[in-house]
Amino acid sequence: MSDPASGRLVLVGVGGALVLGALVSFVRERLRFSRWTATTGVVVGHRVRQTRRDGRLRTQYHPLVRFVVAGRELVFESSLSTSEKRYEEGSAVTMLYDPNDPESACIDDVREKYTLAMFLGAMGTIFTAVGGYLSR
Repeated sequence: MSDPASGRLVLVGVGGALVLGALVSFVRERLRFSRWTATTGVVVGHRVRQTRRDGRLRTQYHPLVRFVVAGRELVFESSLSTSEKRYEEGSAVTMLYDPNDPESACIDDVREKYTLAMFLGAMGTIFTAVGGYLSR
């Protein structure tokens, strides 16, 4: 039989590793985006994706944003989807794009830029908190 203390230690260790991964992800993304150029884009619609899970139809919306770089019109589709439309059609949003590859772009929004860091940080916090709580 395994020692309960070692299980708690594993939880805290995994949690710490996830938090560290979140920090590394955040710093890398922040550095990457600091090299990108900002411009204004216009929401031109949403890509609608529907899936069926547990017998229920789920609808997800991905914003489509048109922006112009050096006279070239691009349409960006966010990989981040939500169950409600986050942006009204016709609304202006700040876009960030890689000046060396304008098709590499994102909406200048914390959720768009730091999704992985936020997920890892949340999971790491949960693991660490549960491991710490069980150690009491």
